[in-house]
Amino acid sequence: MHIIHKALASVAAVAICAVSGVAQAQPTEVIHWWTSKAESAGIKVIADAFNESGGEWKDEAVAGASAAKTAAINRIVGGNAPDAAQFSMGADINNLVDSGLLTNLDAVAEAGNWSKIIPASVMSAISRDGHVYAVPVQLQATNFLFASKAALDKVGATMPKTWDEFFATGDKLRAAGIVPYAQAGDRDVWFMNTFAAVLASVGGADGWEQFTGPKGADYVLSDAFKPVAEILAKLPKYADSGVSGRQWNVTNQMILKGEAGFFIMGGWAIGEIVAAGKKPGEDVLCSIGPNNAPAVVNGDVWAMPVKGDSLTDAQKKLAELTTSVEVQSKFTTTMGSLPIRSGVDASGYNACAAAGASAIEKGNSVSALMIPFSPEKVGALGAELKVLWAKPDAKPDDYVKAVAGVLEKY
Repeated sequence: MHIIHKALASVAAVAICAVSGVAQAQPTEVIHWWTSKAESAGIKVIADAFNESGGEWKDEAVAGASAAKTAAINRIVGGNAPDAAQFSMGADINNLVDSGLLTNLDAVAEAGNWSKIIPASVMSAISRDGHVYAVPVQLQATNFLFASKAALDKVGATMPKTWDEFFATGDKLRAAGIVPYAQAGDRDVWFMNTFAAVLASVGGADGWEQFTGPKGADYVLSDAFKPVAEILAKLPKYADSGVSGRQWNVTNQMILKGEAGFFIMGGWAIGEIVAAGKKPGEDVLCSIGPNNAPAVVNGDVWAMPVKGDSLTDAQKKLAELTTSVEVQSKFTTTMGSLPIRSGVDASGYNACAAAGASAIEKGNSVSALMIPFSPEKVGALGAELKVLWAKPDAKPDDYVKAVAGVLEKY
């Protein structure tokens, strides 16, 4: 608490300087982790709009979500806060809100009619105790199953509609010298992402609700979860030996080059597909997982640290522009993501992005685990799944025991 009080005092001192005019010409610092080719193009959409409106954007890109969040938190707590910082939608901002380090966004949310144009689930994720503390930037369906059209053509296969079809095609791909399944492995979250895709496709919305509810461990120990565990234990046997340490965009290249058949990743991979000159839905096929799975939806937000008694003009401008129809349309098209508000024309979306938008529009979606679960629970689950992936002899019961253990502990 002493550190937080000291940080607040430092922030207040900076705010006094700004009011006196000393800091009026200071650029607007924004910390984010969008560093890949497509992501850089996406954030440029927001930066350009901000600059064109009279602001001065100072880009503070930090590679990797964890590193970017840590950098932002250290600066906020240390009294040298940026104007805005990217965080994942959900529990990421809890500690900052509880410590009084994020500014209240009620005024800009009310003026922008956010409660009418932004889905209730998103408003809930960015609000605490009836007050808004984050600016939604984008939504993502995190459980796309991508496939190399060239690889599938070589073995006479099409997109699988069930997991049995997936593994049958995997056997054909392996026989043809193609990696059946490409898995990203440089972060624990990618293993959790794969887990979530399997859970959603097998359990559906009902199973997802049970898993994330107060009796989640009971669900994992039930017969309903067994097929999930069986697929998870089987999937590593269809991957190559280069998973450990491999970044998601490098893994995505395996699909683009036809070196691998399948890849589970979020919609941000769509932007990379387009940036590589490939056509989503043609060169790279996609679906929201087998079994008509619900879209597992996550998102990103701007957290705006306290810089005085209220929202600064720069923060207000960034919040308004980010949630505008114009910026949302261009930004989400560039990123391959989904808009956080209504009124955005989706006719320009490619086939993959359109599939995600359709699932959400039809109500066939669930909130990603990062939203209902604490960062500690999410981290523990990802760590356990990463360890199990690396064990070639891991059995379905090992997955049941590990996952149930995490839900019981946190």
